[in-house]
Amino acid sequence: MTSTKVTNAILAATILTAGSTFASDNPGAHQHGHAELQLAIEGNQIDLIFTSPAYNLLGFEHRARTDDQKALVRETTEWLERTPLINTPDASCTVASVEVYHEAGGDSDDHHEHDDKAEHKHDEHEHSEGYTHSDFEVTQVLNCTGLASVETLLTPLTERFPEIEHLGIEWVWSGGQGSTRLEHTERSFSLTGQ
Repeated sequence: MTSTKVTNAILAATILTAGSTFASDNPGAHQHGHAELQLAIEGNQIDLIFTSPAYNLLGFEHRARTDDQKALVRETTEWLERTPLINTPDASCTVASVEVYHEAGGDSDDHHEHDDKAEHKHDEHEHSEGYTHSDFEVTQVLNCTGLASVETLLTPLTERFPEIEHLGIEWVWSGGQGSTRLEHTERSFSLTGQ
């Protein structure tokens, strides 16, 4: 492995694990309207982690109760599984692998075991002390033809989920590292900061 690949792998691991650890250990990291997207780009591959309060994607954070809520959780999960959360301007990215984790499901296709006592406590006391917010975490590996020559990337997240008011994006790639924040309905960002 070349020194550039080793450096990118170390930086990618740092970005991709630091964000997840930070969000789970910092209750202030969970803010409605805010979501985070972290990218490691190498060659024609993008590894990413997307984290968001469930409210931004579903309009609620409790475990799905009604058939409509359960259907919305399934539909959202399926969209996150099949849609590249980052793409090139000519839409060349495809999902090579994906994992979607959340605590909002209401049936057998939940991705995590639930603590019914904690859920019941939230039902009675909407945001009382001791309540744990519900989040979505998505990891994707994308294959993107011609990615090495692309400097602008797009995301469908801010248009698909109108409750996302601010999407923080961090990345590492052969040209260095960077970050930006997209406002509601903004879709594109430049890796070079221009």
